[in-house]
Amino acid sequence: MRKLVELKEELEKCVKCGACRSVCPTFRVLGRETACARGKLTLIDACMGGAIEMSEAYLKHLKECTLCGACRDTCPKGVDTVAVYNAARVDAVQKLGAPLFASIVFKNLLESGRIMDVALKIASRLQGLIFKDGTLESGLLSRFSLPVIGKGRLLPPLARQFFLETSEARGLPAPAKTGQLKVAFYAGCGVNYLMPGVGKASIEVLKKAGADVFVPAGQVCCGMPAFASGDAAMARQMALKNIEVFESFECDYITTSCATCGHGLKHMFADVLSAAPELKKRIEAFSAKVIDINALLVNVLKYRSAGKETGGKLVTYHDPCHLNRAQGVRNEPRELLKSNKDITFKEMAFPCSCCGLGGGLSIVNYDLSIEITERKIESIRASGADIVATACPGCIVQLRDGLHKYGVNARVAHVVELV
Repeated sequence: MRKLVELKEELEKCVKCGACRSVCPTFRVLGRETACARGKLTLIDACMGGAIEMSEAYLKHLKECTLCGACRDTCPKGVDTVAVYNAARVDAVQKLGAPLFASIVFKNLLESGRIMDVALKIASRLQGLIFKDGTLESGLLSRFSLPVIGKGRLLPPLARQFFLETSEARGLPAPAKTGQLKVAFYAGCGVNYLMPGVGKASIEVLKKAGADVFVPAGQVCCGMPAFASGDAAMARQMALKNIEVFESFECDYITTSCATCGHGLKHMFADVLSAAPELKKRIEAFSAKVIDINALLVNVLKYRSAGKETGGKLVTYHDPCHLNRAQGVRNEPRELLKSNKDITFKEMAFPCSCCGLGGGLSIVNYDLSIEITERKIESIRASGADIVATACPGCIVQLRDGLHKYGVNARVAHVVELV
């Protein structure tokens, strides 16, 4: 990936027009200049030039961002704001070091199946001691006022059995040549640890669509959480590990049900590994096979729902930023939902606005994150929808929390669970 000093030209392209203010989710809540792209770019430029120090205040403003990309897509000068933000975060970690707790978590996610899996398995058995049932699809509320998990935040329970341990995953070795498309499924942390049902539904619908599906063992975190926090070194290790795992099998496509993971596999891997020219062909071969499950089902497998029962519910759809903006997949999830004749589809207002989760914001500044979510929840409320469909486990977590906090009784589901 390009270093911050190599992005000086992007900073200089900004003419301070303020178009970014009209679409920035953090600016909409905070209303101050440092919350929007124009202000952040000015701060980053000043820090690069030595006019201001890399202080806690500077880092706070840098982290007040969901990395949704709305400012980049709206900028009339085409400033790649997200690339600048990411480079600035990497620069900060290189100079100040990564937070200890984050480093420990990322390191153990890299070694999936060992310490992290064991720790989370134990935690899944003990979560009843710390959390209580918060309703709204059995979310959990902390019994104590604790950092990150407190403040009335509705959290998803850890799965008793992780997806990569299920028979659906373990029973799918690389298929022999059959003439059908061979599809390798990448689960991601959200599906694996929190929502194995989404993984199972993904496998089921891919099979119904006529694909030969298998789940490569040894896959690890995609690295997007590390990358968003500025820990590019750890993101590189995760990217290389996953490439090694998947390239050991022959397949036509690599698919995932997580918008963030899909963006990571398709774009971030090439970015963080770009400094290694000897990997260029391997990265290109890997990335060329990556496709979101919605796009794979609609554009390649030509799948249409046979009419999965939903009780005739009114369904609306939330666009994940990492799917709509980062991968250009917008119509396909809607086509899948509309193909189910047991669904009445209704578009909500501002379907493409960020839910507030991304960029690590929900971890470093939960209050701001959930305030951003409020606009999305009001759009859902106004739509009257019984079910909110989306295509990202992270968005599912944030939307459920927002619905609970702002008192809207609607169910959140992944698209694959409805088709």
